[in-house]
Amino acid sequence: MIQYIVYSCICIFLIILKTAVLSNFALFNNFYDILLPVVLYLGLFRPLSQGLPLIFFYGFCMDSMTGGLFGFYILVYFLLFIAMRWTVQFLHARSFLLKPFIVLVGVLIENLILFLILVLFHRNRIVSGSFLHSAAIQLLWAAVTGPFLLIAIDYTQIRFSDWSEERVSREKKMDHQRDRIF
Repeated sequence: MIQYIVYSCICIFLIILKTAVLSNFALFNNFYDILLPVVLYLGLFRPLSQGLPLIFFYGFCMDSMTGGLFGFYILVYFLLFIAMRWTVQFLHARSFLLKPFIVLVGVLIENLILFLILVLFHRNRIVSGSFLHSAAIQLLWAAVTGPFLLIAIDYTQIRFSDWSEERVSREKKMDHQRDRIF
């Protein structure tokens, strides 16, 4: 239960960071979807029963906040989550060589899905060069910041897991002592 709360807080923090802070700096105008590393991390390192509800929650939050095509983020996050679960079957998820490419591939897939949606629903229009320019900058940002974000998420997960396990063991010890007294 504590992990759902932690990941929900991370989600809300990242959405606020993206919409209220990063959007005020021109440098971050073409920054990729900041929840993407969390989605990829959940797909790689967390069990299906824990990751899937969070993925739908994240997608719903992003779809509600962006005002775009509703269901886009739910679809993208679900597909990326499934792709990461599939990847774990063939590659070691904690591989040092894999980390630099995880977020990069995730951003590429997200932009490809957006490109396909634009092509399918706006057949009369040609996709502008600004979309390709924005996608290229997002890929560059993902290559530079992606591994660090995955390491930070992993560190946070380990710290909260240790804290919650310590708390649970302390409570069990107190319950055991209380039972011995009475």
